[in-house]
Amino acid sequence: MPRSPLRAIVLGALLIPINCYWLVISRQPYQYQPIPTIVSPFFNVIFILLLLVIANRLLVRFFPRLALTQGELIVVYVMLSVTSAIQSFQMMQTLTTMMEVPFRRATVENDWKNLFGRYIPTWLSISDKRVIAAYYRGDSTLYTPQHLQSWLKPALWWSGFVIMLVFVMQCITLYVRTSWVERERLSYPIIQLPLFMTSQPSLESSRGKIFVQTGLWFGLGISGGIALINGLAELLPTIPTIKIHPRHHNLARYITTQPWRSMGGVNVGIISPVAGLAFFMPLDMSISCVFFFFVSKAQRIVAVTLGARQVAYSEYLVTLNQQSFGALAGIAVTALWMSRKLARGSDQVPPTTGQASIRSRRSPEPHLAVWGILIGIVGLSVFMWKAGMSIWLSLLFFFCYYTISVGVARFRAEMGVPLHDFHFTGPDQMFPSIISPRRLGYQNVTVMSMLGFFNFTYRAHPQPHQIEGYALLHRAKVNHRLLFPAVMVALVVGVLSFFWVYLHIAYQHGGSSLERFAHVLYTRLANWLTDPSDELDYSGLASIGAGFGVVLFFAFMRQKFLWWKLHPAGYAISNSMDINIFWFSILVGFILKWLLIKYGGIKKYQRARPFFLGLILGEYVIGSIWTIIGNIIHQQIFFGGTH
Repeated sequence: MPRSPLRAIVLGALLIPINCYWLVISRQPYQYQPIPTIVSPFFNVIFILLLLVIANRLLVRFFPRLALTQGELIVVYVMLSVTSAIQSFQMMQTLTTMMEVPFRRATVENDWKNLFGRYIPTWLSISDKRVIAAYYRGDSTLYTPQHLQSWLKPALWWSGFVIMLVFVMQCITLYVRTSWVERERLSYPIIQLPLFMTSQPSLESSRGKIFVQTGLWFGLGISGGIALINGLAELLPTIPTIKIHPRHHNLARYITTQPWRSMGGVNVGIISPVAGLAFFMPLDMSISCVFFFFVSKAQRIVAVTLGARQVAYSEYLVTLNQQSFGALAGIAVTALWMSRKLARGSDQVPPTTGQASIRSRRSPEPHLAVWGILIGIVGLSVFMWKAGMSIWLSLLFFFCYYTISVGVARFRAEMGVPLHDFHFTGPDQMFPSIISPRRLGYQNVTVMSMLGFFNFTYRAHPQPHQIEGYALLHRAKVNHRLLFPAVMVALVVGVLSFFWVYLHIAYQHGGSSLERFAHVLYTRLANWLTDPSDELDYSGLASIGAGFGVVLFFAFMRQKFLWWKLHPAGYAISNSMDINIFWFSILVGFILKWLLIKYGGIKKYQRARPFFLGLILGEYVIGSIWTIIGNIIHQQIFFGGTH
């Protein structure tokens, strides 16, 4: 791999706090800028990778011995991607608000103190009103004995929890790596851009091919030009906006009567990076996304016609969330079953002499990974037991969570859809809503609700980036053994640096713009604890079973009939929020790819790849620059991107 195994890890560790500052200052406390972590790959990481690639070209030319190898660039990319997912507002930025909001927002009217305040562990929360007041007021500093003492203990406990949480994901990834990366022909569309970027610089030549691709510059000029003009229009009102973003064209506004209005948004417009990413998706995957998008709309119309209720915050039918939960579980089960089937098949094939020698010295990775998974889940369950949650419920919670995690990772590896925002689909939502809080116990439900910070939405999930890291190294024909320790170092540095950067900014500027997410979760908890019902929700169980069964049916049909093209992953994502915005861009990517292959063949498709990579890279680069400028001038600059 790299000449010095530690060089890439050290570089990644140094960049993590800088990247964390970018993520936090863009959202806290003023919400100035777009969110880099909604769509994968993350545009902040791609921008940093581009800077490294440019710097590496100079090193190749003038100091070739110092130049980074492709493997090193990939390791840094994966380290930044995993930590960006952890430090995003979909995870740790919401965690900090979960630690203090129940005490800051507690009033006589909502009675939070009596309802669930007594169940929240003191060693996992911040209850000192003076510390919280300074935190929201700003013009203060983290570096006082009172502030440091209040935050240090819960921050360290939660840091250990998050590290163990993602460590288990890494072990699961290591367990499925051989099958998902080497045996199965999964497409991994998300890795195309970083693979292209890192593969161009060469230690033998100073001519980097990434900068001489005509198609790349053409695509970059289109998407980057649109982002540039739209960003200037935000600063200079005399410049007209190019209104191709879906937010400008919602067909649902013309539908005003029920039950048709219940189908939600139908936004029509093009987001250049999403269209570019969709081009690299398998055709059956992208068309499945669009098809099930309309199936989901039809479900809403039918359900509301029959009198179904809706969730006010997400505007989703409850049963659709439960179907997504069952669908993700089904995707995970079928993926693991396929991996096991392929492993058995490879064992039954008579080996050649060379293969026999390889099998005789098989890697111990799967066995070590299983031990890591077991130890990690037990450790997490003990942590939650110490916090007040029953050990049986803790084990069940993490079993379901990691089932979803595997489903999301497989979803990305196989389908390559850049979005997976499964709102209100985690076990923290499913268990109380189906089993009822009274049956689970109020303390169990309260402690479990604190875990909503990594279950609120799965937009920025860490595990897909881990398996994609192994796929990147495999495609680049680079040894993967450095990746596991690199990710673990990134975890420790990323989690600890987050609390430092986040709290430093919060006490300096004041407050958290994300307290509304914690408020939603604790309001949901209060509603559960005041609900007198203690009956099982059989319709919810049926919806989960239906989602699971639909995935198994579609997987069976794809295995048995070559003509069956619909993929169950499209069904799983059909209930997301972001699909309303991105579906048309996915359809555009599908149509362009289908036309190229049908009328131009594989050669035309290969020649068109740089253009679509340019569509992704152009808006990512210009959007990143606008984000940096917006942070400096304290103004949100909407450039029409994926946020």
